[in-house]
Amino acid sequence: MQGDRKRLTKEELHDDEFTTTMFRLLGYVESNYTKILAAICAVVVILLIGYFAQQSSQRHTQAALEALGDVQVALMQGNTSSAITKAQSIARDYAGENSEGRALVMLANIYFDQGRYDEASTHYRKFLDATEDKSGPQAFGAWSGLASAMEAQGNWFGAAQQFVTYADQHSMTAFAPFALKEAGRCYRSAGNLDDAKLTYLRIRADYPKSPEARFAATELAILGTLVE
Repeated sequence: MQGDRKRLTKEELHDDEFTTTMFRLLGYVESNYTKILAAICAVVVILLIGYFAQQSSQRHTQAALEALGDVQVALMQGNTSSAITKAQSIARDYAGENSEGRALVMLANIYFDQGRYDEASTHYRKFLDATEDKSGPQAFGAWSGLASAMEAQGNWFGAAQQFVTYADQHSMTAFAPFALKEAGRCYRSAGNLDDAKLTYLRIRADYPKSPEARFAATELAILGTLVE
């Protein structure tokens, strides 16, 4: 009789719904086993590709670092020709990467030390053209290398202009007041005392709290211009 049927409690209803859902899920898995397996395999393949790509990238970077280290070792051993050859290979093999820039700077420095200033300048410029960080310390080093090559060849005025150009283009960097300080020094060496004064006054006006501002005040006093 209907009156004798036991009414299901909420817990029993919940269990019954859960059981029904599980059976439906199992039925779906059985019906779509091939598709599900293919999807799982696709995910695994993607994860494996990412893992091996990361491993390959790490090996690539490590190989570049080891190659750059070999250049340093060759230099310490006094084998300059070998160092040049190795650095040239790195610049070629890692074109477009950070290692290319480091190799170009190494080549420029080697050529500079050998007194091959034109070749040094060429490689400093190649680095500046290639690097994305135009305002970083390595970029300023390349700018300074260009100016130093001009100084070494007796072109003091050109060196001063090189430093001024850097300060004009990168006025917000910490290197700008130092570049102007070096420009003032080069102007003085070139005999351009008026340009030297203007450069030191610029340091005082644009970078009053920098250490170079104090140096500029001393230089101005020597040149006959007193500042507070």
